[in-house]
Amino acid sequence: MAALAFAACSSDETDGGTGGGTGGSTGTSPETPVALKVNVNEIVFNGTTLQVSIDSLDSTPVLVDYVRDPSLDVGGYLAFRVQEDALDRLFIALAKESDDGAVRAVTAADGGQFNRYFAGGVYERTGDFLPPTIGTGPGAGQVSYAGSYAAVTNVRVARGGPTDVAIDTTETGVLVPGQSSRVSGDIFLNVNFLDESINGAIYNRVLIDQSLSLADIVLVRADIAEDGTFLGSAEYDDPSNTVVGTYGGIFGGVDANSVAGLVNLEEFNDDWENEREHGVFVLTQCGPSNTLPICSSVAPFP
Repeated sequence: MAALAFAACSSDETDGGTGGGTGGSTGTSPETPVALKVNVNEIVFNGTTLQVSIDSLDSTPVLVDYVRDPSLDVGGYLAFRVQEDALDRLFIALAKESDDGAVRAVTAADGGQFNRYFAGGVYERTGDFLPPTIGTGPGAGQVSYAGSYAAVTNVRVARGGPTDVAIDTTETGVLVPGQSSRVSGDIFLNVNFLDESINGAIYNRVLIDQSLSLADIVLVRADIAEDGTFLGSAEYDDPSNTVVGTYGGIFGGVDANSVAGLVNLEEFNDDWENEREHGVFVLTQCGPSNTLPICSSVAPFP
């Protein structure tokens, strides 16, 4: 499997790209950090259709229409794809908008070709940051969010396999572009708006196209900025607290009802080399609007 992973293009090459938000913005949404955008210049997602501008040789640096592909959906995240021809890179994107329409996020990646792959994402909020009213007592300001997680990787899907959607080609070997393997999982976040901090974990992770279980990922404590954004480190759940990447996102909606974000993992399997994962999450606050079983274990809002 390690031989199927490719190095990512340096994020330095995309710093200063145009835009970086998704569609439907009021123009006030903070910019997605370069550490999470990576190779993405701009994404326009309105909850139904998707356009992406990403630095690669296969599409000029303008917004390109992606085709909806329900066969690649992951846990409530809508899948889209684009491939110009059989020997051009195949990009897959996973996108979701919150139920209240306040936040949305998209991640995209190709599966690698010519020893490199291109990937990244954006998140966005419509409207202002509206944190919940903070009560009193030992749990003041404590809120939880839970839901599904999805990701794309630079690990290739097997050609001819059940999830292969690449354009058929008679070519083999070095010319053939890879298709990104996807990841599914669950994510849980504990947030304290009094302390202005966030932490959590991604668990039940599976590399879908290989039916391979993956390690849990811990999202270590990070500060929440005045604009409702956050950026922190991701680690393995191991005694060494091994740092494996970055996570970040944005709160939106009334009383910060929703949160959207991205995860950029520089590795996700101790036994492999050069594997990369670009994840996305769009979650609802535990409470009347989110009654997932895990939410029954947390204190009621606020």
